Amino acid sequence: MKAQPNYIQSNQNKLFKKFKSLNTKKYRELENAYLLEGERYVLTALENRHSFIGIIVEQKYWIMLADKLQSFYLDKTDVYVMPTELFVEIVQTEQSQGIVGVIERVRHLTIEEINQNDLMHNFADEQFIWLDRIQDPGNLGTIIRTADASGFRHIILGKGTVDPYNSKVVRSTAGSLMNVKFIDASDEIALVNFLKSKSVNFVVTALENSSNYMSDDNYRALNCLVIGNEANGVSDYLLSQADARVIIPIYGGAESLNAAVAAGIMMYRIDMFLKK
Repeated sequence: MKAQPNYIQSNQNKLFKKFKSLNTKKYRELENAYLLEGERYVLTALENRHSFIGIIVEQKYWIMLADKLQSFYLDKTDVYVMPTELFVEIVQTEQSQGIVGVIERVRHLTIEEINQNDLMHNFADEQFIWLDRIQDPGNLGTIIRTADASGFRHIILGKGTVDPYNSKVVRSTAGSLMNVKFIDASDEIALVNFLKSKSVNFVVTALENSSNYMSDDNYRALNCLVIGNEANGVSDYLLSQADARVIIPIYGGAESLNAAVAAGIMMYRIDMFLKK
């Protein structure tokens, strides 16, 4: 770690303004960075050598955290120390534990990049999950965390899906955000056609004309699970592209399952099929 941290004392400081702006999607995209709050998550990210732009420390925690940060090779990573009244303007939670990582935002993969670099060859044993207009940050964060746990490392972000670097999403992923890759789905038709050309089986959750999710007939070696919007389900276009339409039975009085719960059940069901 650098011998001396950088001290920020004013809310007019350019770096302070930059860090604070990362709480908005516009500036996260502009600066290609996002904020990761919490000691455990920041230290884990350092251990796993993720790309840090900087580390922000609340002044009253500096002495305690300095020793922990000392064990990491941070010669190229700046550490910024600021008083509490400035620090609280940056963080979005009371559980930040006095430390925030400013981390490089990984650019989403495009069809062109996947095709040009023959990345589908590397995806030979990968499964995909397509999130169609998932709008609740907590749901998206939970899905990302479960995808990481179940081996779905490539997440397709459909149009209208909440920004995965939103602070609420980042917190609810519990660190898994850094373990998955995102694929851009701004051109849905082109992406669907591309994946189908690579023999990817589209499994869509739907309430009507669907078979039980436990049936092995729904799944293949390569699958793309599609999870729809919390209120409106999967779009008509993605429904029309389904190779398998599946339903998870509901035995009680609930109208439907939460999107994140349904996604978790389905990801582990596909994993169960693949391990047979």
